[in-house]
Amino acid sequence: MNERLKILREALNLSQEEFGKRIGSKRNTIANYELGRRNPSNTVVLAICREFHANYYWLTEGEGEMFTGTPQSVVDEIAEDYN
Repeated sequence: MNERLKILREALNLSQEEFGKRIGSKRNTIANYELGRRNPSNTVVLAICREFHANYYWLTEGEGEMFTGTPQSVVDEIAEDYN
């Protein structure tokens, strides 16, 4: 998963610091994830998926597309969050 985190972050054109701020983590934590020194908790993985509309199965298993469909409006995003 560490390599996919880096691929995702680079696809979003974000620094480790910017990526971390968006999910409530520090730059060095993101660096450790990307280097494989630490594994993100499932809570962190879910936060990444929610914040960046990343596909959970792509991020954790390497299967499917990198991104899920992105909401077209705020209403769509709220509907998605609450099923």
